[in-house]
Amino acid sequence: MFDLSPDLIALLIPILVVIGVFGTAVASIIIKGKEHELEHKERIIAMEKGIPIPEPPKKEHKPRYYAARAWGFVMTFLGIALFIAISVQVGVKYGVWGLLPLAIGVGLLLSAGYEKKEMERKERDV
Repeated sequence: MFDLSPDLIALLIPILVVIGVFGTAVASIIIKGKEHELEHKERIIAMEKGIPIPEPPKKEHKPRYYAARAWGFVMTFLGIALFIAISVQVGVKYGVWGLLPLAIGVGLLLSAGYEKKEMERKERDV
């Protein structure tokens, strides 16, 4: 039916990735717009009926170090996995490239630990 040659697949992959990235961004913008529109309609209806305007739900504020810690774990284990996989397949000479994401991950984990300690110190001082 279709001739899916390696050249055609190699051509389609970047095209589909770009479409997917832009599609996700557009979908996110549309969804946020719909949420904002629904909140606005809810407020208008509340004002028309004379009932108190509902307060927007409070978003739980997570400290910044949560994201750094999560990405630190991801990058650390990605680096370990890459190092092992490439070393087994090709050799340690090329496997050392897996140490780059490993080092980034360790740096993120150290940064998250430092930020957490700083935040706890500021909370104690206040």
